Amino acid sequence: MPQLHDETFTEALRRAAGFTDGREDIEDLLASISPIDALAELPAGTPVWIRADLDVADRDGVIGDDPRLASLHETLEFGREHGWRMLLIGHRGRSPERTLEYVHQKLRATEPGCGPFIQDWFDERAETLTGIAVKAVESLKPGHFLLFENVRRYSFEVRLWKTPAEKLPDVADDFQRIARAFRQGATVYVNDAIAAGNKDFSTTALPLAMGRCALGVFTRRELSEHVVRAREAGLVSFSGMKLDKLKQLHGIVKQGRVEVILTGGSLAMAILKARGEISGEEISIGAAGESANKEEKTYIPPSAVEMARQFLLDADERGVEVVCPVDFVLEDGTVVEKIPSGAWQRDIGPATRALFDEQALAWAGRTTRRTAFCNGVMGQFEVSTFAGGTEAMVGTLKNLQAAGISVYVGGGEGRAALERFGSLGDVTHAFTAGGTILKCLAGRSLPFLVALAAQAEGELAEDRVADPEREGGLPPLPA
Repeated sequence: MPQLHDETFTEALRRAAGFTDGREDIEDLLASISPIDALAELPAGTPVWIRADLDVADRDGVIGDDPRLASLHETLEFGREHGWRMLLIGHRGRSPERTLEYVHQKLRATEPGCGPFIQDWFDERAETLTGIAVKAVESLKPGHFLLFENVRRYSFEVRLWKTPAEKLPDVADDFQRIARAFRQGATVYVNDAIAAGNKDFSTTALPLAMGRCALGVFTRRELSEHVVRAREAGLVSFSGMKLDKLKQLHGIVKQGRVEVILTGGSLAMAILKARGEISGEEISIGAAGESANKEEKTYIPPSAVEMARQFLLDADERGVEVVCPVDFVLEDGTVVEKIPSGAWQRDIGPATRALFDEQALAWAGRTTRRTAFCNGVMGQFEVSTFAGGTEAMVGTLKNLQAAGISVYVGGGEGRAALERFGSLGDVTHAFTAGGTILKCLAGRSLPFLVALAAQAEGELAEDRVADPEREGGLPPLPA
């Protein structure tokens, strides 16, 4: 398989960044991308870049049994069985200062063949791997892996996030030089980071410079077996503090599949306020709508209310039923039907819990769509006073599953809540990557998937790797 050059590199990057017309279906993209089994014939000792899902939380430097790290096991095991020298890269959070050292400690305790942790591994000024990094790769034993420090410590990793389409050619020239520098370590690349759905260098540009690419075991299974089914959801439950979920929710409505939407959290606050503006009714969302609180995470700016208004108008036109809370638990634990000025809602109230369950089961009894999707939690479920709404929603999901509905739960808090108030076995499937799944449900292409497909399309290439013994980058070592 080829690496891409010049114009073809730029056009492939433009495609991965979403700057081209049209939408690319997951099924078509997966059909173009090699599974990891296609790399089984690589010689033992071949170095392989592995873009891993390492964005996990720690508590005082200790990482628990995180499902994202566990999801990497099958790809690592495949590499061990075939004698690869595996070079793991990834990130933790948005801050470049967050270290992966704790992740390395966890992997050392849970995965065989854990090699060193490399902190200073790329020279941005020289645009090359450091000598320390190259030596670490050369000395790594077949069947072992090493871990590089947080890739977001280097500015190129997130540069594409805010790059407008007209500036892409300049960025592409820089990215191509940097990506070629990564070939010092390896020219084989595997992506097993389904949660890394942003336009990162390591997911959109790096594979374009590789000789061979594949999709990791877990990520391919999640996409081909579960995402394509969750995408058919006729009922969705949305909640949480991230207002950008409004865009995703609107995108889901535009796909024309959803019939009923249950809303909670800040998302519901924006929708309630917008519904009042449409009907001419003054609706108070308390402190969340007061400009004095604009620095708070749960503040609802006017722009979010306008976004919610457009969403409601579109949902109404398409016949989608949007169900909002009818009562709320305030920060002092009291339950009200109307949120007073200056007060914060922290959970949905008992009447809303009953309403959501009733609406969900009524939908299950009449729909021909036999899939539901839940993302987010209904309140601050970590605090017992505000956990009732989330616990009730878990009960509703169990009821839907018992009614013959395939129930899918988004990652992060939704999965944690399911494990706290029930078990993973209570639903059809619980994802480890909420944001990526939302993009798929909203009909958006995944940058990493498009990049892998572009690299795999041989007609874009201008050259091929001449020596198969060298296609892994550094010379393979004896097994």
